[in-house]
Amino acid sequence: MALLISTNMYKAEEFKRVLPYVEKWRGQVGVEVFPMFHQQIFAPLLEESTDILSRVPISFHGPYYKAEHSAPQGTPEYEYTMELVEQTLHYSEKLNSRYMVFHHNNCAVRDKERMLRDSCVNYRRVEELFRPLGIPAAVENAGVMDRNNMLLDENEFVSLCRTEKYPVLIDIGHAHANGWDLRGVMERLKGQILAYHLHNNDGVHDSHRRIGDGTLDFESFMTWAREYTPQADLVVEYGMETADDCQGIVEDVERLLAFENSL
Repeated sequence: MALLISTNMYKAEEFKRVLPYVEKWRGQVGVEVFPMFHQQIFAPLLEESTDILSRVPISFHGPYYKAEHSAPQGTPEYEYTMELVEQTLHYSEKLNSRYMVFHHNNCAVRDKERMLRDSCVNYRRVEELFRPLGIPAAVENAGVMDRNNMLLDENEFVSLCRTEKYPVLIDIGHAHANGWDLRGVMERLKGQILAYHLHNNDGVHDSHRRIGDGTLDFESFMTWAREYTPQADLVVEYGMETADDCQGIVEDVERLLAFENSL
């Protein structure tokens, strides 16, 4: 198990704002890099940070902005997505990433059958790129009903992950916003779950608020995590609105470190 902080809460030019947290906890807390290679400023900042990041646990989110894994192969959208994946692959290898997060889709669902077919094929190509490096491509329960981009409902997601034997990352905020039985999902996929994205919301909107700021019962989640998946990584994945709440972030990380030490 590792505890990581996602750079999802920072703009591309703010990437280095995560480094003081890394230095504060001296190897106890790592980073999940939320790649923004679509902006030229991002790669140099990541490169300048590799010395510090190489000393702590690291994971990489898959490309999100300007990326769409449900795009058919051969389309400009697909080709650009794979360019971003290749850049992510380079730094994942350089920093010995624990896994790379995969979204079957980011865009709104308009042709579910076609999107799912193409994204499942595209997953295997991504998986083949990362497999020789020993980096699993972990499938996330991406999308929320409020944004019309939930490609798979609860049972469809669990069934697909079990059938395809995917490594899995469960985003507890997405599950909560979509009304899923989080405990049931954790129990059914416990042997495949590598990590969790941690944030909270009002049960509808994907707002990526602090773990105690919402209607998701975070204490219950921690109980279930201890029971079903004590080995899984915990990734604090807050939104940009939380980035300036440095004290709140510190408090939440300390709470999670105490949980980690109790396992």
